[in-house]
Amino acid sequence: MPLKRGTPTDQLTNVLQVIQLGRKTGQLSVERGEGPQREWGEVTFSNGHITAAQSGQLDGQTALAWLRTWGPCRFVFVSTQTDRITGPMAHISGPSSMPSPPPTSQSDFSAQHLTDPNQRAMTGPLKAVSSPVTQGPRRTSAADAGLKRLTQANLSRLHRHLYLLIDGNRSFIELVRLMGRQPGEVQQILQDLENIGIIQFP
Repeated sequence: MPLKRGTPTDQLTNVLQVIQLGRKTGQLSVERGEGPQREWGEVTFSNGHITAAQSGQLDGQTALAWLRTWGPCRFVFVSTQTDRITGPMAHISGPSSMPSPPPTSQSDFSAQHLTDPNQRAMTGPLKAVSSPVTQGPRRTSAADAGLKRLTQANLSRLHRHLYLLIDGNRSFIELVRLMGRQPGEVQQILQDLENIGIIQFP
């Protein structure tokens, strides 16, 4: 459903990092656009670790990679932690054991409510989700062997085109841009290629 009272942000990655650094548990719902152009997404957290992500037809790592490219959007974070909290942002905040300083920039819009200053140096959760964004699928064999198997599987020219673009360095978002197709369609093609064993994800 539309987030009629969602909190606006300029960069969704800021929201994800704040929740991760605060070791929050709950569900983040996001949306952008209006009417037919509306896009939505959901990310589930457990102690700051992302356990599930979905956006339209995408899910898992590919959904998370897509959501991390979002700029201006609206979000609501519903905490499933049981501690009672107070304050103007209680509906999107988790418990905090000690007061936090005011935000140092606009991008730190909700850090005073969602983070513990002693946790700002924590890198575990951030590292855990960075690889799907920077690393894309890679081929499991030489290109010639992969193309032969692709032909044997009677897959389309689009499958061949995408397969040739895969080099282990291009992210899912880069592949979407180069293909000029919808993320859901590219995701399905990647799934087909993975199913016949010629690519794999890190």
